[in-house]
Amino acid sequence: MTENSTISTRPGVVTFVGVVLYIKAVLAAVVALALVIERNNDELLSVMGQTSDTIWYTVIGEIIVAVLLVWVASAIMSGATWARLAVAIVLTLRLAFATYWMIVHIGGGLQWNALLSAGIAFFVLWALYATSDSQKYFEGAA
Repeated sequence: MTENSTISTRPGVVTFVGVVLYIKAVLAAVVALALVIERNNDELLSVMGQTSDTIWYTVIGEIIVAVLLVWVASAIMSGATWARLAVAIVLTLRLAFATYWMIVHIGGGLQWNALLSAGIAFFVLWALYATSDSQKYFEGAA
């Protein structure tokens, strides 16, 4: 919480969103690590129908998303007033990556990862912008 905040406790929905964002960051890091380990696996490349270079671009994207998610999760948990906008921007970026991965990696495990990420992103945005507790918390932190 910020020093000038008038609300003494963080609403459960905001805490839940922060935890979800941390979990999404860990999952993005795990996906990146798994792809680094398996990037030259001929069977993986064949199943995914991708080149090793495309896998590297996916790894880079996942690492960027993981770092950004940790950053905004920390901001949400601390009650920073700018955090909701940052979450919206990062999750919009995540949705763009998810859409790309659903198109490029159709039929693979990354397609399901992308669908799950998109669903979580919509839930998080709803929780931060549509719930009255969240509205009051961030308005009080201004």
